[in-house]
Amino acid sequence: MTLSKRRRHGLTLAELLAGLAVLALLAAAAYPVFSSLLARQQVTLAADRLAASLALARATALARRIEVTLQPLPGEATLDPGWQLVAASGDPDRHAVLSVVEPGMPCLSVSLRQTARGINVLKFLPVGYSRSEQGGFQAATFTLGCRGEQRQVRLGAQGRIRLCTPGHDADCEATESSGPP
Repeated sequence: MTLSKRRRHGLTLAELLAGLAVLALLAAAAYPVFSSLLARQQVTLAADRLAASLALARATALARRIEVTLQPLPGEATLDPGWQLVAASGDPDRHAVLSVVEPGMPCLSVSLRQTARGINVLKFLPVGYSRSEQGGFQAATFTLGCRGEQRQVRLGAQGRIRLCTPGHDADCEATESSGPP
């Protein structure tokens, strides 16, 4: 049998390098889409967890007839690394931690815009309404963002929670800054 009649198995080095180059180009083209999809998923997950925390805080305040506070984790000034729910007790020096949420997303930013300016704390009264430090009813908008993706969690003064996406939902405005309204 001659060499030309034998079947060759495998790839030449040139074919292998061409295939790897095409694969690298496809991966480079898909990275921004994948990165955006991952950021959107992370923001959606964090917004869902925040909405669940708000619902738990309100339900606990109503059921136990106590004040429940959503606040940053101990030693933190913002809600970016996570938040906790704290229930007030009869003793002002003792508070029970009900829940701790740490999303674990390094790019996540959480800004709180509310009628009470400059604080990252939200309190629920025993009747289920949110209250500001000054004593009035309070509405709040949490804007969660990661790599250009945003989602909002809106809390009405009477405790209604709504999720929306800026630029997608008609009555959900995008916010560029984390400052008060």
